[in-house]
Amino acid sequence: MKGGKKHYMEVNQKQLATILGVTDRRIRQLINEFGLFHNNEHGGKREKRYDLGKCVQEFIQYQVDAETNRGASLNKEQVSAEHEEIKKKISMLKLKRLRRQLHSADDVEEFLTSMLVNFRDRLLSIPQKTAPILASVDDVNKILEILEKEVCETIEELSEYDPLEIEKEKDYERMDDDMEEDEEEEE
Repeated sequence: MKGGKKHYMEVNQKQLATILGVTDRRIRQLINEFGLFHNNEHGGKREKRYDLGKCVQEFIQYQVDAETNRGASLNKEQVSAEHEEIKKKISMLKLKRLRRQLHSADDVEEFLTSMLVNFRDRLLSIPQKTAPILASVDDVNKILEILEKEVCETIEELSEYDPLEIEKEKDYERMDDDMEEDEEEEE
């Protein structure tokens, strides 16, 4: 720089478009829509001459901003797609529960606990139930037959699994409420 005067290169619109690798029309669009590429004025007359250094910097910043926004948009789309996938999985699980193909862990645990407690109580009641009968029997084979019958009846209770007993009516009411909430969220 001589005498504090800045030297810069001025180009016309067509040259600017060629250097930036875009069309003249795109240059006009960037000027009109985004306020890029300010013209230099000479002698009060507005000429379409541009400071190449400033224009290149503005164009690079515009491209970076556009890519950043595009990246944010892609991230939003990805998050939205993942959210929709999760909602789909939840809906499938709710459908399986309605069809009674799926039970909550709490319900299964409660059902099994109850069933095993009943089984234990039933086994422990066999001696009290059979003692009066067995006291009058002298034949060992008859005693074994009576005891075996009682044990078999007790074991048979275990085989009477009914999935309807696991799910409680309140669970279906709760699921109906959940489904109504889901429908409201979708609207």
